[in-house]
Amino acid sequence: MKLRLVAIILLLSLLLFFGFKKASPNKKKEQSTNIEQLSIIKYIPENDKLLFISNLDSFNIVNYENDKNPKNKDNFILIKDSILDYLGIDLGNNKLEDIYNNELIISFFENNKKLKDDILIVFKIKPEKTIDDLLNLPNKIDQIDEIIPINRENKINYLNYIYRTDDNYIIASSDKKLIKNSISSSENFKKKKFQYEGELVGLKNEKNILFTNKFLESKFLNKEIFTENNGDNIATTFDFKNRKLILKSYLLNNKKNIDILTYENLMNEENSNEDNPENLIFCDIKNFDKYLNPLINDFQLSFFEEFNQNNNQNILILNSNKDWLITFEKNKEDQFDLSALKKLKDFNKYTLKQNEDIYSIYSKDILEEKDDDIKQFSFENIFSIESRGLQIISNHLIEGKEFEKISKKFFNLKSNKDKSAFLYSNVDIKDGNSNKIEYFSNLQDFNFLIKNILKISNEESLEIISQSIPEKNPIIYRETILNIL
Repeated sequence: MKLRLVAIILLLSLLLFFGFKKASPNKKKEQSTNIEQLSIIKYIPENDKLLFISNLDSFNIVNYENDKNPKNKDNFILIKDSILDYLGIDLGNNKLEDIYNNELIISFFENNKKLKDDILIVFKIKPEKTIDDLLNLPNKIDQIDEIIPINRENKINYLNYIYRTDDNYIIASSDKKLIKNSISSSENFKKKKFQYEGELVGLKNEKNILFTNKFLESKFLNKEIFTENNGDNIATTFDFKNRKLILKSYLLNNKKNIDILTYENLMNEENSNEDNPENLIFCDIKNFDKYLNPLINDFQLSFFEEFNQNNNQNILILNSNKDWLITFEKNKEDQFDLSALKKLKDFNKYTLKQNEDIYSIYSKDILEEKDDDIKQFSFENIFSIESRGLQIISNHLIEGKEFEKISKKFFNLKSNKDKSAFLYSNVDIKDGNSNKIEYFSNLQDFNFLIKNILKISNEESLEIISQSIPEKNPIIYRETILNIL
């Protein structure tokens, strides 16, 4: 997916979230139509590479009219105007909320002859509005059922053609052929099924859905696990709460019975990490590869390189600020000897037994001569606790209450793993740095695009992968929370 497409979709989503005023109380009581019931769906041509559908009720959006900082409103207006200018739309003195009628699709199509993909945008307008209200050209246009070229002198516009249907839908595209395909699709809609009809099951109450066959870039998903062009689709829903943009992505395949209900059952079993500040990684050691390496320190990495237990061993890693710990089940047949770790070769070990719990500390202090002075150098202490079938290795002392909490978390996560599963990972990464997007390189560039107006930073990334015998495809779920500053 090209950055340009991601940026346009996210910006249009934000535009919808922020761009409208509140309406009268009577408007708020109106019932919204489910996405699967929208008439706009009939105008979607087949074979798109990416499709965004929105049925957002603009009257329930956060209102920035009363924002204490007047620059906020001006900045969002600037974003809106910049997007519309890029597309080739000029509202003149009109307001978007007075034209747009709560139905929108944005679809992208491969164009091998051009450097950029072709775009098709369809949206509903109020019955009394015309193409003139969107283009603001010197010569008035009032045609219905006629494809009209968009020509703006000395300006670049992504959209080249526009068309208004007799049921108040505007169809605009960079390619005239796509508008014809859209019209043809609406005429033959009753004879065929909507291409994403199966994927909409369970998503009908969502207001913003993105369909594609590609996940956004991830450091957690192994491309060998998820291969493209195998009939799978990824549905991503967009929601906005408390200035946080929440994206939830599901790998779906209607023919293979991987639907949204599969994920609802999975998420009901998962324990939320909302109340904990830690980064959480739970996976099989055999699946712990380079995609997770950026999240661990040198000691943890060396630990895994020397870890010689069963390849199916479940491991839990928690990181919080400078603290970290690794938890795994003790294997009586093949005990792991921490003191044999190369990293701890010259460390001193002290062990204390309390009831059935065994506590150990590995420490190292040395004297070195530097600049004719004798100085003491202390290495980071490593702690170990063995209790009730678990072993915890950390850089801080684990007390009884904390051990109970960690133990409960480990066995809860383990119980969510199906006994027949040969693949299971749960990665929940929380980033306390609000000034950067550490795990979304595409959005780094997007952030740069609007850095003086709007800042988007990654707050949390959750990914769950599960695959059991005899499943041919894994269940893959991603949830991303972005701060809008």
